[in-house]
Amino acid sequence: MMRNLNEVLKISFSAFFADLGYQAAVVMFPLIFVFYLGAPMWLYGVAEAINYGLGSLMAFLGGLAGDRFGRRRMAVLGNAIIISVSLLGFARYWWQALLIFMVGWWFRNFRTPPRRAMMTEVTDPGERNEAFGILHALDIAGAALSITYTAILLFVKFPVEYLLLISAAPLVVSTLLIALVNAGHHANAGSASFMELRGLGRALWLIVVSTFFFGFSQYSFGFPVITTAEFTHEDYLAVVTYGVFLAASAVFGYVFGKSRVNEYTGLSYLGYLLGVFASLGFALLSPMGVTGIYPSAFLLGVAVAATETFEPTIVSKLAPEERMGMGMGLLSFGRSIGIFLANTIMGLLYQLHYSYAYYFAAASSFTAFLIVRLLLMRVVVGGGQLR
Repeated sequence: MMRNLNEVLKISFSAFFADLGYQAAVVMFPLIFVFYLGAPMWLYGVAEAINYGLGSLMAFLGGLAGDRFGRRRMAVLGNAIIISVSLLGFARYWWQALLIFMVGWWFRNFRTPPRRAMMTEVTDPGERNEAFGILHALDIAGAALSITYTAILLFVKFPVEYLLLISAAPLVVSTLLIALVNAGHHANAGSASFMELRGLGRALWLIVVSTFFFGFSQYSFGFPVITTAEFTHEDYLAVVTYGVFLAASAVFGYVFGKSRVNEYTGLSYLGYLLGVFASLGFALLSPMGVTGIYPSAFLLGVAVAATETFEPTIVSKLAPEERMGMGMGLLSFGRSIGIFLANTIMGLLYQLHYSYAYYFAAASSFTAFLIVRLLLMRVVVGGGQLR
C-alpha cells in the first residue's frame, strides 16, 4: 500500500477530469482547422508545431516556476487556464482556432512538470512506477471517455460549438482537485543555474535526448485523425481512431506501472521500438481503412503508455529532489521540441504524400531506441543503478 495513496489519487483524478475536458478540443482541432476552416496540411503542421514547440518552453518554465514559487500554485494556475480550449468551436477563421487552442495547450504543458514533481513528493522511489502508471491510466481513461462522448455527439449531429463548451465543466473539477493536494506547498530559494543543469548527470541528459527523438514519432495525433477522415469520409470514425489510441494507452499505462519490467528495457522496447511499428502501420495500412488504421493506433497507444510510465520514473531517480521540477521540465522540453520539429516536417511531407510523414516518424523512433540501447545502457549497471 502506498504511504500517500489519497494524494496520489487526487493528482491522478485531477488528470482524469482535465483530459475528460480538453481532449475533446484536441481531437476536434485538426478537423476544425483543416476540414471546417479549410487550412492546408502544411499550415496544420506549422500550427501544431507552434502549439507543441512553444508549449515545450512553457513546460520547462513550468518546472522551474514550480521549484521557485511552489509546485501546487503553478499547477493550479496552469490547469485553470486550460479552460480556454472550450471556446474552440466558436472560431470562424483558422487563426482564431489556432490562438484559442494554443493558449490552453501551452498552459496544459506549463502545469504538467509541477504536477509530476508533486507526485514524487507523495511517493517513495519504489512506489513511483505504480504511481505514474496510475496517473497515466486515469489521465488517458478521462481522455478516452472524452473521445467517446465527442464521437457520439458528432454521430447525432450535435453542434460542435456546444459540444466543446461542455468540456469546461470537468476542467473546473480538475482544477479544484489539484488545489486540494497536500503537496507542492514549499518553494526553493533561487533559480536553476547553468551549472545545475550541467550537473544533472549524463544519464538524465541521454533520456532527454532520446525523448527528443521519440517526439519525432509522437507527432500530434491529429495526423492519424486526418488520415482516417480522408480514407473513411466520416468525422466520427476519425474521432474513434483517437479513442482506440487512448484506450490502449490507459490500459497499458496501468499494466506497465504494476509490472516489474526494468525501466530502461521497457522504455526502449515497449516504448520506442513499438512506436516504429505503429508509424509503419499508418504508412502502409491506412488505405485499408479502419481495419488498418485502428490496429496502428492501438500500437502507438501502447508505445506512449510505456514512455509516459518509464520516462518520468527514470527521471525521478536521476534528478536531485530539490530540482525535481526542473528534471520533469527537461523531460517535457525534450519531448516537445521533438514534436515541434516533427509536426513541421510531417506537415510538409504529408502535403506530398501521407505515407512520407509516417516513414519519417518511424525512422525517428528507431533513432530513440538506438540511443537508449547503445548509449544509455552503457552508463547503467546491474539493477538499473547508475555509476
